Amino acid sequence: MPRPPDATRRAELVAATLDDLAAHGLAEFTLRGLADRLGTSARMLVHYFGGRDQLLAAAFAEHRARAQAAIGAAAASGDPRSAALAAWAAMTADPAHFTVTFQLLAAALTEEQPTARVAMTAWTDYAAALLPDHDPAVATALASGLKGVLLDRMVTGDTERCDAAAAVLIERLVP
Repeated sequence: MPRPPDATRRAELVAATLDDLAAHGLAEFTLRGLADRLGTSARMLVHYFGGRDQLLAAAFAEHRARAQAAIGAAAASGDPRSAALAAWAAMTADPAHFTVTFQLLAAALTEEQPTARVAMTAWTDYAAALLPDHDPAVATALASGLKGVLLDRMVTGDTERCDAAAAVLIERLVP
């Protein structure tokens, strides 16, 4: 009977997978390539996760939990606008963290990525929580606008312009 996977080692592999995705991207992701970079075997990854899709699902779930924790902690301030500005500051403090999100969303354009829907709704749900009346259209506009500005900031490196654009979005959409 095979030994059950060690939870601590599984968590380490999930964290290493997130780091690998941020560094090497999702498009070329394979269990064999990841295993080589981690100094383990693809068979061991299958033992812990069952396969590529399950490993990616575990990694994206951890990524979402980390993002929510970082944004939630920053946004714990009183009023919604201050919370939204604090959340923006948290997102931009480690933009490489969000490369994984954007890779997942891009992959969903060409292949089935169930976790992409979760990622999209997480942004909108968070934005809705900032709005007193939870207007879905305004929450979608805020979430989509901030995603776009964050992507612009990451691609162009123009932090000043993009931070100003995020502030305008927040000022106009969050009471």
